[in-house]
Amino acid sequence: MIRRSRSTRSTRDGGGDATTVALAGAGAIAVVHALAAPSAGCRVTAVASAGGSSARHLAGQLDEQVRHAVRAVPVDDLPAGADLLVVASPPDSHVALALQGLAAGADVLVEKPLATNLADADRLVDAARAATASGVVLRCAENLLHAPSWAVITGHRSAMGPLQHLSARTLQPPPSWGHFTRPLTAGGVLFDLGPHALALVMALAGEPVVSVTGELSSTRDDGADDDASVQLRFASGLVATVEVSWTAPEVEWSLQAASADGVARLELSPDVLVEIDGEPVAVPDRVADAADPALERMGYIGQLARLEESQTVETARDVLEVICAAYASAGDGGTEVPVPFAGDRTLTPMQLWQG
Repeated sequence: MIRRSRSTRSTRDGGGDATTVALAGAGAIAVVHALAAPSAGCRVTAVASAGGSSARHLAGQLDEQVRHAVRAVPVDDLPAGADLLVVASPPDSHVALALQGLAAGADVLVEKPLATNLADADRLVDAARAATASGVVLRCAENLLHAPSWAVITGHRSAMGPLQHLSARTLQPPPSWGHFTRPLTAGGVLFDLGPHALALVMALAGEPVVSVTGELSSTRDDGADDDASVQLRFASGLVATVEVSWTAPEVEWSLQAASADGVARLELSPDVLVEIDGEPVAVPDRVADAADPALERMGYIGQLARLEESQTVETARDVLEVICAAYASAGDGGTEVPVPFAGDRTLTPMQLWQG
């Protein structure tokens, strides 16, 4: 019988013991989840990594920081009895680990991007539907959808009416950590940073994407894209622009939406700023006693605390569908590619771009 994620719900309802969490992966994003966990009513109990040494190192660090025992376990042992498995490993391992967690009866939160191709994303959508029938939750991480500043923007959305302009920029210097410093096979900056900007743009538009145009360029030795520009055409005719880069001299994460009734602007980095019609708006904390305010501002705490409200795998697949369409468009000279994507769903974004 599949085990219910018991304490996940009791904690969210204000009672019961803390939700226990196992981490698949021991890199930078796994550390972020571990640090966010206590303020979300969660307790990390186990961590695993492919080689094992990084998991042992992180477990030792967490023992001191969270002040309870954290075990380093083999990957095959996950979720190691935990209520929730957070898959924060390289993208090509997401599907297998998510299915492993579900088979053990744990709730699962998979980091973005959901998968390395649409066929695998389809598998996770099917798995999520089956899991729901058994009372188990599968979600895909998108922390920004839980940021308090995003709540201010979405709270104002209904007052704006039909949008006439929508754009997002996610720009930063080259990554210096994780598998992104090694030769990439699935995709570059659009595959890595694109899910953040696309999730916000698609959520704010609130209507289906019907076509995508993409332009990509690379200065990397492995040929992976480090600059990308994507245009999304929505069912109403609205065209949104998303720019992502690993070559910017400074960090800029921003979004702007405009209609005949007003303008909303969101800056997430380097500082958080919300403007409505040019006037700054206060952003209240949703977790006032967060141990790390930065994790609260970027939505990592809310994401764990409100797992069932996190991005569905269907939505995450829609985001990946746009990404794959953009890579295919770039590979075909910037032609407009219809969505849903009708190309080969077994190919990675890089394969769709470079053949």
